[in-house]
Amino acid sequence: MIITMNHSSIYILTFTITALYDVILRKLSENYNKIPSILQNDFVYYLKPYFKKHTLLAAALIAGFVGATTQVIILNVHKLPTNVNSLISFMVITFIVSALYGFVMKMSNLFPHLVNTYYKKLGVFRSMYTDGISGLIVQSTLLLILYLMHLYNTNSNSIINVGIVNTAKIHPASIKL
Repeated sequence: MIITMNHSSIYILTFTITALYDVILRKLSENYNKIPSILQNDFVYYLKPYFKKHTLLAAALIAGFVGATTQVIILNVHKLPTNVNSLISFMVITFIVSALYGFVMKMSNLFPHLVNTYYKKLGVFRSMYTDGISGLIVQSTLLLILYLMHLYNTNSNSIINVGIVNTAKIHPASIKL
């Protein structure tokens, strides 16, 4: 499968996916005692004070920004995967960049509430691990969406090719001026 989508569209999609997962994490942390025990991980609980400092929208925008800027680095290191081998290397790069991006967040002093709550309680290695896993979850979701869009476009007479009009499928006689 060859995925054709420009980088800016990938960044916007990554921003959206990351922001939506942040909303889910917020809801899980706010309802920590009500969620199934399998979802009651300490990292979810440690987000409670962070989410109390930000509105739903502010926290989602921050997360989306972090996800999109992380994706910029990832796509400058590795292109989107086209086969199993490149998928594995892409996901390894995603984990590493996502895990290390937490250091950028801490050193930039742009995220004091996150540093003083979540990162402080988790510690260095655990926060790197959760950041890396978070990156894998977002990236897996992105790749699934791109794959489904690819299937839709190859199995239908759609003139939309991953958000871009595919002019090769438009017959000139069908254009009304």
